[in-house]
Amino acid sequence: MVGLDADVRLLDRHVLTETAIAGGTATGAFVFVLVAGNILSQVSSAIASGRVSGWEGLELVGLLIPGVLPYALPLGLLTGVLIAFGRMSSQQELTAMKASGRSLGRIARPALLLAGGLALLSAWLNLEIAPSANTEYRRLLLGSAKDNPASVIVPGKLNRQFPGMVIRAAERDGEVLRDFWLWSVDERGRLTQTVHAREARLAPGLNSKGEGILRVELTDARLEKRQPGDETFASPSSFIQARTTSLEFAASGVFKDGENFQRKLRWLTTSELLDTIDKGWQVAPNATRKEKEQGQMLAMTQLMSHLASAFSVFSLAFLAVPLAVRVGRSETFVNATIALGIALSYYLLTSMAAYVKDPDLRPDLLIWLPNVVVVVLAWTLLRRASRH
Repeated sequence: MVGLDADVRLLDRHVLTETAIAGGTATGAFVFVLVAGNILSQVSSAIASGRVSGWEGLELVGLLIPGVLPYALPLGLLTGVLIAFGRMSSQQELTAMKASGRSLGRIARPALLLAGGLALLSAWLNLEIAPSANTEYRRLLLGSAKDNPASVIVPGKLNRQFPGMVIRAAERDGEVLRDFWLWSVDERGRLTQTVHAREARLAPGLNSKGEGILRVELTDARLEKRQPGDETFASPSSFIQARTTSLEFAASGVFKDGENFQRKLRWLTTSELLDTIDKGWQVAPNATRKEKEQGQMLAMTQLMSHLASAFSVFSLAFLAVPLAVRVGRSETFVNATIALGIALSYYLLTSMAAYVKDPDLRPDLLIWLPNVVVVVLAWTLLRRASRH
């Protein structure tokens, strides 16, 4: 009896080790691909433009990992199970295990327990770690206007980050902007003032009322001011030249909480999502009941989306077990191709379910439909595979 228990534990460890090694390798590969894409498209350009330093660039790379892990884990474990069980099937190891009286479900139990544990990890990442990492990533990538307003200025490009202003600078050296242009516009978008300076420094501050302002310190400046209401430019403008001068603009909304970007719904943590479910997402104070219900349903659907995405780690791994036995291939490329095909089909179903916004159609429940389809298909295939 002791020897039998030892054999069972040995086989369980073998299945777990094979799945963990293959799944870990595949997950690492997917993480690398997803992170590398963001590095090439965003981080490298931010470092090259001077928006972030080299050390901040490394921090950005680290912040990318929690955000991509929930996407890489389902793909990685799906591929890992296909590779591990495909190899064991092609080498007749599964046949030998079945001959000892173990069902395919019992053989796969260590792999499924691993998938369940990783699903819980993915849920934690989705609900707590990834939202915070994504928010910090965006804050660093765009630059903090509160700490250094000049950091949001990308040299050579028009910047509309500050309300009522369009800013452009040819170069940026730390806090100094060179060949600086500033165009002030009114609420209707009409030009009211043009400012050009050889150098400019931007600094946050407070006015006498305690409101946030943007202070612009100019060197070798020329200011052109349009006459109020002059839409045809018929009246002459007033010009001022100064060796040094400073201007102040209202910018309290930009400096609030040190953030200069709008957080997305998927960046909210669990507590923030629960609060948003109660109040509704981006619901105006005078919103109708239907608008509030729709805002509440958006938040609820996002919460369910996080949980459904985490559960997909288990459901896709569950499907991979009988599928690997059915295909019976040991080649990594073949199994990876099958995994990608399954994943694309799953995410297509998920995208179709997420497209539904009408609260009456319960999109918060529809988001679980792909997992239900996968689990039912996996259970059917597993029962068929267990007969042989």
